[in-house]
Amino acid sequence: MSGRWWPQRQQLHSTGTSSGKGVRRSSLTAVTLLTTLIITLLSSPAFAAARVDASTVRRLEPGPTAASVTQIVVSLRSVSAFRAVDMTREDVEQSIVHWAGGAVRERRTLAGTPVMVLGYPSAADASAALVTLRQHPDVLHAELNAARTLNWVPDDQRFPDQADWLEQIAAPSGWDITSGAEQVVVAVVDSGISPTHPDLAGRLLPGVNITDDGGDTGDVVGHGTHVAGIIAAEGNNAIGTVGVAMDVRIMPVRVVAADGQLNVSDVIAGIYWAVDNGADVINLSFGSEQYVQAEHDAVRFAVAQGVIVVAAAGNVADEISWPASYDEAISVGALDAAGMPSAFSSQVSRVDLAAPGERIFTTGWESFYGDYWSDIDFRDLQDISGTSFSAAMVSGTAALVRSVWPGASQELVRSLLVGTAQDSGDPGPQPGAGAGLLQVDGVLREALRHAINATWLPSDAPVQQGNVARSWLWGASAVHVMTERYDESAHGVRLVFYYDKSRMEITDPLAPRDDGWYVTNGLLAREMISGQQQVGDARFEPRPAAQVNVAGDLDDPLAVVYASFTKLLDTPPDLAGDPVLTTLDRAGRVNASKHLLEFGVTAGPIIPETGHRVASVFWTYLNSSGALLKNDALAEGPLFDPWFYATGLPITEPYWTRATVGGVIQDVLVQCFERRCLTYTPSNAAGWQVEMGNVGLHYYTWRYGTGAGAGAGAGGTDGAPATAGDSTRHPAGASARRYSYRQAWMFGY
Repeated sequence: MSGRWWPQRQQLHSTGTSSGKGVRRSSLTAVTLLTTLIITLLSSPAFAAARVDASTVRRLEPGPTAASVTQIVVSLRSVSAFRAVDMTREDVEQSIVHWAGGAVRERRTLAGTPVMVLGYPSAADASAALVTLRQHPDVLHAELNAARTLNWVPDDQRFPDQADWLEQIAAPSGWDITSGAEQVVVAVVDSGISPTHPDLAGRLLPGVNITDDGGDTGDVVGHGTHVAGIIAAEGNNAIGTVGVAMDVRIMPVRVVAADGQLNVSDVIAGIYWAVDNGADVINLSFGSEQYVQAEHDAVRFAVAQGVIVVAAAGNVADEISWPASYDEAISVGALDAAGMPSAFSSQVSRVDLAAPGERIFTTGWESFYGDYWSDIDFRDLQDISGTSFSAAMVSGTAALVRSVWPGASQELVRSLLVGTAQDSGDPGPQPGAGAGLLQVDGVLREALRHAINATWLPSDAPVQQGNVARSWLWGASAVHVMTERYDESAHGVRLVFYYDKSRMEITDPLAPRDDGWYVTNGLLAREMISGQQQVGDARFEPRPAAQVNVAGDLDDPLAVVYASFTKLLDTPPDLAGDPVLTTLDRAGRVNASKHLLEFGVTAGPIIPETGHRVASVFWTYLNSSGALLKNDALAEGPLFDPWFYATGLPITEPYWTRATVGGVIQDVLVQCFERRCLTYTPSNAAGWQVEMGNVGLHYYTWRYGTGAGAGAGAGGTDGAPATAGDSTRHPAGASARRYSYRQAWMFGY
């Protein structure tokens, strides 16, 4: 109903006055039903026989875990870079096998780089060989041959028929984050919706029939049923199709009369009714060339009341379309399967972004055939194409944003949509495509990043801006953004953000954002020390404890590793006030040294839950105050509230160790907590003596067997002195790393 009925346009006339808000019905010459309701019969009216077996699309089982990986992918330096000019590739491969053991499983050359896959008897053997391989002079990279896991997909029978457009907008990877909240309501102001359609009946709320002043909100032309299915067809019910926001609710607001007439006065009344009755999002898949001030006022009213308004840009390339061109509306153009603007999509209307709009497989209804699924309209046997359906995809995405961020405003949602849209088709801007192709996963990642930022900002923004001289609590920016398997998340995975010093995660995106534990940071230190990788609240998978340096330079052979603490978790504490003199070496051997008395560190309070004491220097740090960024201004406040939020509770006693920091061997005190390991380096300048170790990057290396990138070790960067636990020092003159949501893969284990 946006633009026209292909192939001919309808003239719609006034039929009287509407009820609702007393708005007079005005006639709209050429109110074009913006969508090409173009929907085709599958093979015959007996389309139901052409079902896809439900067994072809199921929720995918998790892949093998990192703990089960027994192969290593080894990338060699180019042949010309081998140590000896007379060495062949075979010579080097034999040297590597002799060096690190294993059996050659595959040999390839990729983009000129020799690659081999080595197999080992067990995951433990592979993990040990990984460390050895990375020291070989002819090895460029060595990484575990981990499996990837495909995104969660519903089991709906016709999902394969709609997969192309869903994948084009990255909806399946978005569902890894959320498929919507039931309390979110999308008002479909349209021709009505079939109340008997198997994929929609369970999603419908009571609505209104504006045209007849009655309660019959059933479809009269089929258009509203198409739109509703794209937005919220029920998912994972083993039948039919799935909507972009499959778990939200649909409110039918019928504004098309039984004879097919659509008048702007009914549209206006429908918008006001939707706002008054609790709509979170309003979808307007229709339009015409006529600007109507009263309609514009209705859109403004809806937005002012906190409702997201999405409109189709129009199906005539050289004509403007309203309400899409009202500044307040989010306007959506149509793209073809190649990402190019559809020939019919308006290039005159103001367009924010675009989405697929040609031959869209969705739900349908026709007076003779009844309910169906297809990409063809049984009414006129033409393709379901048009900006109406593109707008529906954006409305579904807006509903997903409202699910994870209930207070998100129209402009905030617009900025998320536009800011994450993908350049598609020919490079550069395309008329009628706005910012580019809708990306559902990018929108949701960015929406949740705001919650992550709310945790990061108070303590680390002042460090980044150079307002304070202290070490980072989290790190300069997220260096890896991805989804990871976790049992308690809605679809078995959750979004995580790896910082140098931690991993922040959101297990339940639909939980209240103001809950202090909406964003958590993982028990990473405990996992690496115990060799128990957490994949659920109460489920762990065993793997070797981490052979990654806790403190000191990345390649420091003296430094303690996480595995050094494995046998010390049950060590009884010292007496309160006793000096901390105990030492620990890489092999986990404990000793004592009286020269450490000079540093004056004592055993602090005991934590009953774990039975360990916190070293005095760490207790002072965890209960310290400093400048925090609050409400865009610096204010003094506690750096940790509660004190254990960032670190968790202590799981070891404090130990002195000798670590090489920036090439200099120094005394460093280390104590590990559930989430972090803290270091104290007496020789450091004030503000940098106590630091959070780079647990986030260490854990990433342990879990995925890949290089953690810059900052993985403890050497200083950005021109600052090297320190024991903080590789991302005072950022003066340095540019913060940016993360890209497109960098994030769904990792399999």
